[in-house]
Amino acid sequence: MSEREKKPLLSLQRNRDIVLKPADKGSSTVIMDREQYIFEANRQLAVSEHYRMLEEPIFTETIGEVREILEEMCLKKIISGAQKEYLIGDSLPRPRRFYLLPKIHKEPKNWSIPYQVPPGRPIVSDCNSETYYIAEFLEFFLHPLSVRHPSYLKDTYDFISKIGSLKIPSDALLFTIDVDSLYTNIATTVGLEAVTKFMKKFPDSKRPDDYILKLLEINLTKNDFEFDSKFYLQVKGTAMGKKFAPSYANIFMADWEETALASAEKKPFAYYRFLDDIWGVWTHTMEDFIVFTEFLNAHQASIKIKFTVHESEVNFLDVVSYKGPNFLSSGKLDFKVRVKETDTHSLLHKHSFHPKHTFKGIVKSQLLRFKRICTEHNSFLSATNTLFQALRKRGYSRSFLRHTLRTFDKPKPLADMDTLNRNKIIPLVSHFSSSSTQLNLAVKSNFLQFMTPTKYLQQHKPIAAYRRNKNISDLLVRSKLSKPLCKGRLGKCKYYTPLLWVKNRFNGQIFKLPHSLSHECVNCIYLVYCLKCRKQYVGQTKNELRVRAYQHAHNVMHKIEKRRHLTQHFLVHGLDSFRITGLQTNPRWSLKERLRAESKWIKRLDTQYPRGLNETST
Repeated sequence: MSEREKKPLLSLQRNRDIVLKPADKGSSTVIMDREQYIFEANRQLAVSEHYRMLEEPIFTETIGEVREILEEMCLKKIISGAQKEYLIGDSLPRPRRFYLLPKIHKEPKNWSIPYQVPPGRPIVSDCNSETYYIAEFLEFFLHPLSVRHPSYLKDTYDFISKIGSLKIPSDALLFTIDVDSLYTNIATTVGLEAVTKFMKKFPDSKRPDDYILKLLEINLTKNDFEFDSKFYLQVKGTAMGKKFAPSYANIFMADWEETALASAEKKPFAYYRFLDDIWGVWTHTMEDFIVFTEFLNAHQASIKIKFTVHESEVNFLDVVSYKGPNFLSSGKLDFKVRVKETDTHSLLHKHSFHPKHTFKGIVKSQLLRFKRICTEHNSFLSATNTLFQALRKRGYSRSFLRHTLRTFDKPKPLADMDTLNRNKIIPLVSHFSSSSTQLNLAVKSNFLQFMTPTKYLQQHKPIAAYRRNKNISDLLVRSKLSKPLCKGRLGKCKYYTPLLWVKNRFNGQIFKLPHSLSHECVNCIYLVYCLKCRKQYVGQTKNELRVRAYQHAHNVMHKIEKRRHLTQHFLVHGLDSFRITGLQTNPRWSLKERLRAESKWIKRLDTQYPRGLNETST
């Protein structure tokens, strides 16, 4: 980006009067007034049935509870020591963050403040929380249970495969049902009972059921989070943001529908569900269907449904299922692509900075999706026409689109034997740029020439693999609500520099660092390095890192401990070259554990004198 382009972007980043969020549906970006965004969040957080305000966060206490359970599991050899350390995490947990995705697809007259403030979908970001890896562990065991029910739908193509084979009576009604705010309306006790029931129904000797339920209960009952510098506790439901949330909701709904359908007087001819979206066929009267939906609404107090019923067609996921021209003779439904009202077709702009093959790949993937969904050729052409009209506005030429349409489903030519033998690949990974493209081309063109004399990698083929560069959304959208700007930068440590990775100066080995480290972290291992000669020193402290940084600087300025290599070095090179950064932190570390971690980092980075500035390796 040019300096002229960077200035307005920087201005937007610093603007604390607005909040930028992706829309709940569609690809729009929503710009909201900060005060209106806070109004909508506070409106939802004021519902005492779901949230309760806390005087202080409780996640620091939860760390100890989780650690005790993991220690017990490790002693019983349910998990290994390495798995225990992974699940605990090696960085300082951060508070969960609450944010909203604006539902601008709702009727403006029904907004929280009509025509001004749209309602928001509540999300709690679980990244780097004290139970982030525990949620991953729970998902590993809950997901296999969540798919073991007769109404399960994996995705759109699974839906078409199952429904396409059904032979439906000619006078049947088609219906869809949507569960209102499922995630936040699952009562914790009922949800845990459903999971327990499924565990008993599908036993597994390798699955630690008791510990899974304990950890799941902690995740559900101690889900505290931060919003606008205040802390809240979710007292009902689960947050969208937990890795196991979809599987947990799926298990709950499977139990709900099993008991409901078993008790219903009249049942659907067909019934399938994707999370909280239900599709079915009703072969009784319309009056009977109304009675059925009323029964479902009364089945469990917190679960309410909305429904759509029609004689010939209904929308479900991204598909329209309908009784086509051959329905009377075959009894089978046809399908076509559903274009939602919120769909802005905001696919990648043709002038975006991406590899050339990306644009053709995006168009081909959409065309393949249309072909897999549409059972009639006219429906495919209609969906394609809608897509191409939108792409023309986004810089795609007619000739490019016509060529892609002609070639998108042509099979690739069979590779020759040389290509088949060279089936091993070496990815050349880099961020996409003009220089990286030229470098990759040069490496691929000369690879065999370079490798032939070495007798290595003769059967390998290099390919370019590009990482995505940051886009405007990455730079502007944040889960945390930024505070209004204030004058000054009180408390910032002038010697602290955050690093994404550190390097052993002698063998070149690189170590990635956690993003959560800062000059405020406590109970941590840190690295001091010299800007002039890059010599390094590894230390440990129980206090805040910035306090330790100023202690080292004080020792140099007043020549305290001047016999130590660290002090001697910066007496010569000056404090202008003194820098400090965090390496690892854990609030639960004892002194012994902290010293053990320090010793590991000294050996990793080889910082014992004379290579570094540490007195000893321990």
